Amino acid sequence: MRKIILIILAFGLMQCTGQTEKGVEYPKEKIMTQDRFDIKKFNECLEKKEKENPMQDLSQCVEILKNGEKISSYETTEDYVMLIDLASPKLFQKYMRYYKNGIIKEETERFIGSSMNSDQIKFGITKFYDETGRLVKTIDESVRYENIVVKPLQLFEILKKTPLFVSLTDDEKAHFKYILSLTEDKSEVTPQAVHKALKEEFILNPVDRENVKRVFLTLSKDTRKWYVTKDIYPFGLIEFEVDTKSGDVSNREYKKEWRP
Repeated sequence: MRKIILIILAFGLMQCTGQTEKGVEYPKEKIMTQDRFDIKKFNECLEKKEKENPMQDLSQCVEILKNGEKISSYETTEDYVMLIDLASPKLFQKYMRYYKNGIIKEETERFIGSSMNSDQIKFGITKFYDETGRLVKTIDESVRYENIVVKPLQLFEILKKTPLFVSLTDDEKAHFKYILSLTEDKSEVTPQAVHKALKEEFILNPVDRENVKRVFLTLSKDTRKWYVTKDIYPFGLIEFEVDTKSGDVSNREYKKEWRP
């Protein structure tokens, strides 16, 4: 009997812990949303694209608003998804998932550079709804970063000032002279010459949306380091670490392209 009671108490404690997880809330009051995915508009868009050119991408619909925002919508086997890329120089996108009945399932705001197994850097409050539109859960995304100095916004500022290259080995000079068809002698190939050829100078350029999408960030499990990867395909990758307390950049490494 004592063993059964202990199991019940442990189960109850787990439930309580789940309910009081830091940054997570389960609203007690009934809060409903009217946000709906326009299924009719989406289907009409796909039909129009197919009539205009059956060979084009029919998996999604894209709309560019006058304010510069880009809205991309697509359907999965389980739901509908809408991505709203905020106009440059903003670095975020709104991400919404909708049930098949059109009612919103999840909404959040995140950094647009999320790929290559990197973290999804989220901001503000992420909200979850049931199939009737009732708010069932919220997550304060700032809690994850409360114990570090270099939070995502501070990291962005560092990356805006961090050059792609600060120095080059002799091997890298020869490599870039060849793949970029530089006219300089190998000894004269500088980071500045490579930046000019690549038409990029810094790791993060908010004005260039494609530049931002090729920056991938991961917070180490012990929260001491940000792992940063800058994809400069088809010329390779640049990887380094940023200390989450001091903001110092270390362990910089350039990796030559290996992908087809």
